[in-house]
Amino acid sequence: MKCFVKYIGIIDNQDKVHYVPFYPGLNVITGKSSTGKSAILEIFDYCMGSSEDTIPVGVITDRSKIFFAALQFSSFILVIGRNAGTNRCFLREVPSSQADSLIALIESVRAFFDDRHYVPLADFIKGLGRYFGVTLENVDVNPFQKELTGKKSETPSIRSFPSFMLQHQNLVANKHAIFYRFDQKHKRDQAIDHFKILMGIVDESYFDLAKEHFDAKQELRRIQLQIPKQEMVKTNTLALFSNCLAEYLALAGAPLVELTPEEIWQKPKPALRKVMERSSRIDGLSTEFEKKRNELLDAKAALLIKLRAAQADLRLAKTSIDSASGFGLTMTSLPIPSASALEESTICPFCDSPAHAPENEANKLSDAIHWLNTELKLSSYARESFGEERRVIEKEIRDIERQLKEVQNALNPLEEEITRLKLSKNVDESAQRAKFRLEEAIKVRIEKPSSDLMDSEAYWKARVKALADEMAEFKVKSELNKLQDEINDKMREIGQNFDFEDAYKPVDLRFDLESFDLWHQKDKDTKVYLRSMGSGANWLYSHLTLFMSLHYQFAARSGDGCKIPPILFLDQPTQVYFPAALDAGKTFVPEKLAVQANRQDKLEHDIEAVTNMFNRIANFCTDTFQQTGIMPQMIVCDHADNLELEEGLEFSDFVRATWRTRGFIAEVEQV
Repeated sequence: MKCFVKYIGIIDNQDKVHYVPFYPGLNVITGKSSTGKSAILEIFDYCMGSSEDTIPVGVITDRSKIFFAALQFSSFILVIGRNAGTNRCFLREVPSSQADSLIALIESVRAFFDDRHYVPLADFIKGLGRYFGVTLENVDVNPFQKELTGKKSETPSIRSFPSFMLQHQNLVANKHAIFYRFDQKHKRDQAIDHFKILMGIVDESYFDLAKEHFDAKQELRRIQLQIPKQEMVKTNTLALFSNCLAEYLALAGAPLVELTPEEIWQKPKPALRKVMERSSRIDGLSTEFEKKRNELLDAKAALLIKLRAAQADLRLAKTSIDSASGFGLTMTSLPIPSASALEESTICPFCDSPAHAPENEANKLSDAIHWLNTELKLSSYARESFGEERRVIEKEIRDIERQLKEVQNALNPLEEEITRLKLSKNVDESAQRAKFRLEEAIKVRIEKPSSDLMDSEAYWKARVKALADEMAEFKVKSELNKLQDEINDKMREIGQNFDFEDAYKPVDLRFDLESFDLWHQKDKDTKVYLRSMGSGANWLYSHLTLFMSLHYQFAARSGDGCKIPPILFLDQPTQVYFPAALDAGKTFVPEKLAVQANRQDKLEHDIEAVTNMFNRIANFCTDTFQQTGIMPQMIVCDHADNLELEEGLEFSDFVRATWRTRGFIAEVEQV
């Protein structure tokens, strides 16, 4: 995104305009403590739609009524503002042709900050987001997200930008935190999740595909869950068809129709016509009835034998478990001596010769105790073994009982038929009843046809794959890996120029885009995370190295859909060498600060390190412009001043404001 900050300013209660101009590249605001340097970051954040007003309480908040910032785009200037202590936000576009007269326009406060350009905070954030191409309304892949949680997932907005643009005084050299407001877990997770969107790797069409892909997977899953149920219905229906046909054959002595149960299932309507058209014919000479009945009786007898054997095995298993448990309890209840005192030798009272009988008995007792302990252990193993055997037998019994029930159900109509024949002598009635039951079963099949789930499953599998292939064209994973590699390569390049401790040289900082963790890769197997690196200078340079590398990517990818402008605010980066709280003089005197910080023996090194830092930042901006065509904007608020930079660089050329005799706005209005 080609954009830079042109002005940051304040309208005080007397409608006087206080502002600081900025340009692409390095910008420095220098001054002593408590002059409003840190307020620059907070004013910018507040104007960018922060939900919190974190502008330091003091002269600025007491005397200000409007805060504003001017953002320079390629063909226009966007002035954003916000009234003090409110959610009334200002958004006005000004043509670039009026850039030179912008401050004059703003000084006509009532005319410029007209009520027509004010909008509520939520609308302001959306409106500002459009200028940066952040327009996604919904990134929920799961269409039930709102129903489940009561709200949509957070969408990317310009409120994602400050994490990458602001390095506050308490953050720029922090060993525990790297990004602004990442102490709030949901903001951290959102920033990580939204990063691929803000970098232009994915867009709204990707999320449309992702939603379709989710829906297709859900439909496929629904069908796959139905398939086993449908298979069970089919199995049960085929069994019913088979029983009715077999019963009719046994009762009538001839088959009802020349159709198999599978053929009836596949074409139920033609099958029903054939069954209904077929009249019942009883073959009195047929032996099918007795044959079928005897088969069922034999099957029942065989199953009963198996059942009785399994029940006997179950009784044995339960008895074995009880025996093993009882043995363990009996053995543990026996009194066992804990010790026995034996004399070194025992003399026989008859012959006065040494006797070893007590010692031998003691050895036998020791062996018995070892045996007992072994048996007690084995009893627990035996219980486990018998327990598994019992479960297997119980399952076998359940299976046999199920088979017995099926055989008995098939046998019941034949036994009932014998009773009916003895009473009514009517053979046709039973066969007609079997035929009628088959007709009813076929009608149920027709009335409740099973859907062709196999075809549906094949369709949705193909649909899921097709959508996944379309999503794969975005190459999200490979693009993120590529971006991560480029960030890490740039960090290695930038880090070599900073004054890291020798223990971390050569510098090999790594950044993980999945977790946003930062570490130094000491060797192949050792990661040294920021919190373990030690020394404020190492923490500072790690932050600078990472953020300069990120902003290089923001510049390099600005033409490829990157939404984040390469604008970085650094607040008091030199504090690790010259603590800002100690600087209250009218000029920057590092010698005095070194004495106050008890670092006078390191003064020369500290000045060199601070000078080198500004050299690296200035050169980074120039090099990035040469390589990408975009000049990053680095706004440094610090108390360092009058540094002697390398040849070709003048520190004063980068200074946009010096606040030592007064601050951003004067404490007392001059008359």
